[in-house]
Amino acid sequence: MTADALPARATRMARKLLFSKAGYLPMTMLLLAADGLLTALIVQRVPYTEIDFTTYVGQARLFLNGERTYTRLDPVGGSGPCVYPAGHIYVYALLDYLSDGARNLLPAQVFFGALYLATFVVVAQLYRLANAPPILLAFLVLSKRLHSIYVLRLFNDPVAMFVLYASVYLLCKRQWRPACILYSLALSIKMNVLLFLPGLCVVLFRGQGAVGALFSLALIGAVQGVIGLPFLLHDAHAYAMAAFDFSRVFLFKWTVNWRFLGEALFLDPRTAKALLGVHLLLLLLFGLYTWTGLGTQGFSWIWRRWRGDRRLDLTPQYIILTLCTSNLIGVALARSLHYQFYSWYAHTLPLLVWASSLWLPLKYVTQLT
Repeated sequence: MTADALPARATRMARKLLFSKAGYLPMTMLLLAADGLLTALIVQRVPYTEIDFTTYVGQARLFLNGERTYTRLDPVGGSGPCVYPAGHIYVYALLDYLSDGARNLLPAQVFFGALYLATFVVVAQLYRLANAPPILLAFLVLSKRLHSIYVLRLFNDPVAMFVLYASVYLLCKRQWRPACILYSLALSIKMNVLLFLPGLCVVLFRGQGAVGALFSLALIGAVQGVIGLPFLLHDAHAYAMAAFDFSRVFLFKWTVNWRFLGEALFLDPRTAKALLGVHLLLLLLFGLYTWTGLGTQGFSWIWRRWRGDRRLDLTPQYIILTLCTSNLIGVALARSLHYQFYSWYAHTLPLLVWASSLWLPLKYVTQLT
């Protein structure tokens, strides 16, 4: 090979690595190795910050010690009682064991570091199925905040999102029932997973038809019942009110997205109602005109798919984008966002920007900013 041919070959290899589907495996492995090293260095060199981990472990320890009244899972000296479904308790029961009751944090940080890397691998597969260019994977490992949320704060959000992304992967493979079981497991860890539900309902209807979709939704509910059974058998009302409290009011001092409103307007019930109204309106518009053809074809669109959509347009890309837009609509209009909630949508942003109608160079500029 001549010296003149080397630049051309290097350019072809770079294009293949960054923009073709064949580049996914080497790009994933390269970024996984680099980010694994970076994550290990962060754990080793950056001090851990205690926020809720000790409280979560204390809640789990009360459960392990025999407490079954959910409202009493409130450890002394903690930040409050448990406000998440039972899956959260089981996850932190494992972390209680790994961390020796939060006395040795390194094993827990290793757990979350492995979870961070595993999430990257699953999300990379989703990007591949969505036919996105491999270069987008680079934007997934650049977030300082994500590293902090995972290995320096040990929040429950990353656990729920890993299971959720695994569920989306199974949906793309049309493994409807296993996907719904995983979705319910994710929901049992944190309720933010409900933001994906409108999109999930559309995907299930198109993939399975009306009867199949209803069965899948019933399966999601049944799994929730099984997970919460130890508490439901003891005091079902306490469990339902604590784990699925839709009326909970967040503290103004922790909000990120609506801080500019001021505390009075933030706490005003009319603000919550307005956000809910806009949320429902956007879901309706996306449901009518983006996720389905209901807005242009009317109910004939439903009748033609009553037994499921056998056409090729139910692609993995459609499934992923429908679920991610459903979630992002909910995040954008959430009653309150805290810093750790960034993990709810951070992995989907590069894909959503790429799939948008922005001018191509602007898409990559948007990722960097």
